[in-house]
Amino acid sequence: MRLNGRNLIICAAGLIAFAAQPAAAQQPSGDAAGAAVRRPYDIKTFGMFRKIILEGDFTAKVQLAAAMAGHPTTGVGALADARGEITIYDGKLIVSNGKPGAHPAAGSEAAALFVVGAAGDWQSVPVERDVAPTEIEAYLAATAKAHGLDPEKSFPFQITGTLVSYLMHVNAAPTGGPHGMGLPIAIAVDSRGDEIAGRVAGIYVSADLEGIATHGGERTHAHWVSPDGTSTAHLDRWGLKAGAVLLLPKP
Repeated sequence: MRLNGRNLIICAAGLIAFAAQPAAAQQPSGDAAGAAVRRPYDIKTFGMFRKIILEGDFTAKVQLAAAMAGHPTTGVGALADARGEITIYDGKLIVSNGKPGAHPAAGSEAAALFVVGAAGDWQSVPVERDVAPTEIEAYLAATAKAHGLDPEKSFPFQITGTLVSYLMHVNAAPTGGPHGMGLPIAIAVDSRGDEIAGRVAGIYVSADLEGIATHGGERTHAHWVSPDGTSTAHLDRWGLKAGAVLLLPKP
């Protein structure tokens, strides 16, 4: 399934584009970013989700080349100026733009939000049952705990298989209008369906990164990657079909 850049729609609050704050790994205190701290699996967040929601701040926070210099294995984010989505899957950088046409090389782009992590080695966990969209976060937490990870701490994950009941988007442009809770955030390409094959790159975050690395009240930030590894999109809703394979870091 290929995303179509001609079908642009203004996303509602549920299809929120990515936000940003200072270009550094963050340990926020309230609305202010504090000093950088080292987290398990080298999780770093460049920017803040809530800043884009409340202020429409799509300004550049980190160059992708600089973020990739740390050799992250997994990452999710959005391009500056709300022009597209960014994913790192198995160390490979993938960028999809919401509008067709010529675009800069991926490495020369900048991110408005970027959350990255690194796993030195992975453990493979078969998904033995269908997992509904409403169960995804609880399933990831329980599975991580059962395989030696602390679900109260952040960790990267990757998945191969079939997604079900999915809704995803690719940012295309700012709205140019006011921002705030319940207001449109970006113009985007929206895609939804019952099933789609592919991969998932994601970060499960500790509670203090909710609203910063993820939407408020959510613990995961995940992107779909096409089976051929050439395109990506932000997952707003998704479930898993039995037979998928979940990759978790080895503790």
